[in-house]
Amino acid sequence: MKVKIITGERGSGKTTFLKKYVESLGSENTNIFGFYAENVSGKDEYVIHKLNSLEKAILCKRNSPETGNLKIRDFWFDEKAVRTGENWLNEGFDASNPVFIIDEVGMFEIKGYVWNDVIKKIIALDRGTLIITVRHKFLNEVIRKFNLENVEIIDVERNFNQG
Repeated sequence: MKVKIITGERGSGKTTFLKKYVESLGSENTNIFGFYAENVSGKDEYVIHKLNSLEKAILCKRNSPETGNLKIRDFWFDEKAVRTGENWLNEGFDASNPVFIIDEVGMFEIKGYVWNDVIKKIIALDRGTLIITVRHKFLNEVIRKFNLENVEIIDVERNFNQG
């Protein structure tokens, strides 16, 4: 399995780069599965958007217990939205050369929550490509947590934001 990690600080353009990268793959590859995450309402709400689709789901809200039943730190996660994201990724398991996209892997996955299980399942598939976004401060921990080897690291701040 090929693994690519798009990294940078919060607000550095990881998701924007990811969306453009996926667009460039789209013309060559129809086997793209996953989602990107969008921050709504400042930093208090996150929505996941299925790639190549209009489908979306509110993943979590800060200090908002009505959002879901899984509380991690200040965020309440909607477990149905987590299952929805997993299902979008699971659609790729029968593809011959799938490209799996997960936007924003970090502290929650390091601690075994949110996308942890599906990332392990994708890596065990040992076929295709996994592309994730990770903030700098979580990069080494994510690589260790999932025993990633021969990772291609794309640093959006070093490679793309230089004037």
